[in-house]
Amino acid sequence: MRKDALAQLAVLMARYRRRVFAGWLLAIVVGLLGLPHLLTSVVSPPIEVAGSESQQAGEILGAALPTFGKDPMIAVFHSSTLRAVDPAFQDAIDAGKIALSEQDGISGVVSLPIVGEHTRVTAMPETMEPLRPLFHDEHAAYVLVGITGDDRDRQDRIPAQQAAIDQAAQEVSGGAVRTYLVGVAAFGQSVQQAEIADLMRIELVAVPVAIIVLLVGLRSPVAALVPAGIAGAAVVTTLGAFALLTGVFPVDGMLLVGVNAVGLGVGIDYALFVTNRYREELAAGADPEDAIATAAGTTGRTVVYSGLILILACLTLFLVRWHVFVQAAVGIMAVTAVALAASVSLLPAALVSLTRWLEWRPRWMARRAPFGHHATEGPPRLARWAEHLMRHHWPYAVAVTAGLLLAATPVLDMRLGINLERHALTGTPVRVGQEIADQDAPGLTGTVFVLLRRPVDTDEPDIKPLLAALRADPEIAAASPLDDGVDLTAVLVIPRHLPDSPAVVRLVQRIRTQIVPAAAPPGHQALVGGSSALVTDLLTETSAKLWWVIGCVLAMMFGLLVLVLRSLLLPLKAILMSLLATGASFGLTVLLFQGDGGDEVSALAGPGLIWPQVPLIVFVLLFGLSTDYELFLVRRIQEEYRTTGDNRRSVAIGLQRTARPISLAAAILAVAFGSLLVSDVTGLRVFGFAIAVALIIDATLIRLILVPALMQIMGRWNWWFPGGSRSAPLDRGGRPPAEQPTVRTECATDPVPIP
Repeated sequence: MRKDALAQLAVLMARYRRRVFAGWLLAIVVGLLGLPHLLTSVVSPPIEVAGSESQQAGEILGAALPTFGKDPMIAVFHSSTLRAVDPAFQDAIDAGKIALSEQDGISGVVSLPIVGEHTRVTAMPETMEPLRPLFHDEHAAYVLVGITGDDRDRQDRIPAQQAAIDQAAQEVSGGAVRTYLVGVAAFGQSVQQAEIADLMRIELVAVPVAIIVLLVGLRSPVAALVPAGIAGAAVVTTLGAFALLTGVFPVDGMLLVGVNAVGLGVGIDYALFVTNRYREELAAGADPEDAIATAAGTTGRTVVYSGLILILACLTLFLVRWHVFVQAAVGIMAVTAVALAASVSLLPAALVSLTRWLEWRPRWMARRAPFGHHATEGPPRLARWAEHLMRHHWPYAVAVTAGLLLAATPVLDMRLGINLERHALTGTPVRVGQEIADQDAPGLTGTVFVLLRRPVDTDEPDIKPLLAALRADPEIAAASPLDDGVDLTAVLVIPRHLPDSPAVVRLVQRIRTQIVPAAAPPGHQALVGGSSALVTDLLTETSAKLWWVIGCVLAMMFGLLVLVLRSLLLPLKAILMSLLATGASFGLTVLLFQGDGGDEVSALAGPGLIWPQVPLIVFVLLFGLSTDYELFLVRRIQEEYRTTGDNRRSVAIGLQRTARPISLAAAILAVAFGSLLVSDVTGLRVFGFAIAVALIIDATLIRLILVPALMQIMGRWNWWFPGGSRSAPLDRGGRPPAEQPTVRTECATDPVPIP
């Protein structure tokens, strides 16, 4: 085993462990010191599709009409005692506009019509007066705010802008008028703060519970703390690297939470398998160096393969032209790579240093054999279950498949969209302002812009037919013209629906495909933008790339599994099993979080929506994470089959030997992602629930029942491979080919009980 590169590396790390500890300690210190800077640098990723129609429209609108800006906001003035026409309220509006216009990043402020006020001159009357019928609340007034800068600048300036306008309005009105900024930038900034606030709470749940699960499974405090320490080092080091790169790679709150969850889960899992194998080798009489060499060359190799598979799966997320997918891919790939580095360097050094303490346990803790204590038949309970399953494989296969398909049926009703996170943002200025605007003019914060470009210094086009067509649509509340006097004519469209309503998406699609082509003046380039168009483009891009990502992941997984298992049917079965677990998880997610409105049950809340990025990221993660369980189980069955040629015995023995480690590893990952359920952010809860449930299904119904049952049903066809490879069906005598060697894998030797 010493000739193996990973084995030699592990021995080298163990021999020079002081230097290894010093290097990792430095990385951890850098990570801890950089964490405050990282948390203050968090910014929401650009909520736009690169090269989309909405992005192009935003750039044009911001350049031609700076009063509106690329990403216009709405300032909501509200009082429970004063009416908007009262002098004190009017003074508050004027003071708030002046204070806001003095802030960095503000390109313009324009008052919208006020209920009951007709004498005051309104700026841009041709545009604003047609909007007057929209407003009904006598205690509210609205100001359109144009903002400039990139995504980070716009979000960073929100707190100062919010404080300035609210303070000015309160001072003039004696505290009677409050002001709230509502828009994409304000929403993104508030969500980031909510995610950061949840981060510590999530960690306070995930880390202790993970350690408890390890302690129960390993029955040794030191052996339990080693994987937890490796995962912690990987997470902190990764966060430190991101802290150093904030200038070139902005980080958002969801990425931080994801890095913590993935790093905790895979870091513990990878270290857990190697630690368990190291303990087995010690119990078999090996000295620490030989034990760590064997553990690294067998189980460590599988760990490296698993990490590389997860990294390759994440590469498919780059197909989607939305920066949030880039952030998710980079975050997962980075923490997985660091976890792999820790498992091949820090872990060998730690295990060899702590060898004498690995089996220590307090007197009150009952002694229990480690994974695979029973060298031939496995734990008695698992042995009985394996024999029972082998005798009744068909009923169990049919029942489990039917149950998972039934659980997956709600996925057909999944509704994707921008979730306004009403619960998480309760009491924040953006949420309060959004509620006021939604009750008064539901579509105000979901404005759509239809832009018509023309050559410079040419006459304005005739847009009367376009205005008439837009105003005739039953889902449009108002449509107003505006022009920059140079080369751009635009129509401001206010929908009748809330900004997160699916009806708004259908409206934008209808404007683009039916109304504009039929009614826009000929010879002019037409673009449809605005916040509602942005949502439409996000959903369209995600839907269009869904099958590309799924196809790439499935093709890659099939190729890798064929290469490793030397079989065609087993990779196909593995893919179908992962699809079953993923589908069932998505179905249960829809039932819990979508329903008739999810956790936002009110007439104004709209339907429950799931963030469009969640299903794709969950799918990629699940296929990457479940593949190592497939390899761990099937390679053990394959190794036994090569030795005996008895398919039934091979499946039973493989199930007995791998059930406990797979179950414990899946439990750790389920804890890591399940801890996201304590978050107030719906997107994080959906993300955590979907992965945790899928992992639980995968480790129980799939690995303990369905996979063994199907392998028993398929018999010798499990190992069929064209070309007569060494894993092809056995000869007619029922024995493996004489020249076929026995491959030593992570489960190749019968485990020996650890004292």
